[in-house]
Amino acid sequence: MKVKKKTIMMILVVVAILILVACGGYFGYQKYQEYLLSRETDKIGNLDILNDKVDTKIYTSGDYAIVEKTMKDYISDYGKVSQQVIALVDDDTLKNLLTVERIEQDGKEFNETLTYLNQKKTDIETVMNQMIAMTSDQEIMNAIKKTNVPVSYQNLYRKMMLDSDIAGALKQEQNDLIDTREKTIAFIDDYIKIFEFLKANDSSYMVSNGQILFQNESLYQQYQTLVNNLQN
Repeated sequence: MKVKKKTIMMILVVVAILILVACGGYFGYQKYQEYLLSRETDKIGNLDILNDKVDTKIYTSGDYAIVEKTMKDYISDYGKVSQQVIALVDDDTLKNLLTVERIEQDGKEFNETLTYLNQKKTDIETVMNQMIAMTSDQEIMNAIKKTNVPVSYQNLYRKMMLDSDIAGALKQEQNDLIDTREKTIAFIDDYIKIFEFLKANDSSYMVSNGQILFQNESLYQQYQTLVNNLQN
C-alpha cells in the first residue's frame, strides 16, 4: 500500500500550522507574563517601604511566578528589617535616659543603663548591617539563585530588580543607611560616655531638686560638653 505524495504534503502543512500556532501561543504567553512582572515591579518601585505593604498576590505562573514571588518576598523582608530599625531607635527608654528620675533610679553605678546602651548598640549595628547587606547586588541575586530556576529566569529577575527603579532606590538607601548607622552608633557612644563620666565621678555630684549638682565648675563643664555632643 502506497501513501500518496499529496497526502504526505497535506499532513506536513497541517503539522507546520500547528507548530506555528503553538509557537505563537508560547510567545504570547511569554510576553504577557513579562508584562505582568514589569507591572508588579513598577508597583514595588513606587512603594513607601516603611508605610506601604507589598502586594503579595502572585499574578504570573510557572517559573515567572517564582521570579515574582522572590521579588516580593525580598522587598517584604527588607521592609520588615526596616521596621526593626525604626523600633530600635524610636524607643522611649532611649529618649529618657538622662531624666533625673532615671539617674536617681540607676545611679551611681549605672549598671542597668550601660548594659541597656551596649545591647542597644549591638542590636542596631546588627540590624542595620543586615539592611545594608540586603541592598547589595550580590544579596539580591542570591535570593533567586536559591530557587534554582533556569538562568534565563534568573536574568529576568536581574532585569526586574537591578535594571529598574528598585535598584536605584536600594542604592540610594544603601548610602543613606551607612551614614545613618555611623551617626546612630556615634549617638549611643556619646550616651555611654555621659554615664561612664557620671560613674567615674560618682562622689563629685548629687541630685537635688530635679538637678544634677557638681562639686566644681570643671566637672560641670565636662558634663555639659558631653551632653552638648549628644545633642549635636
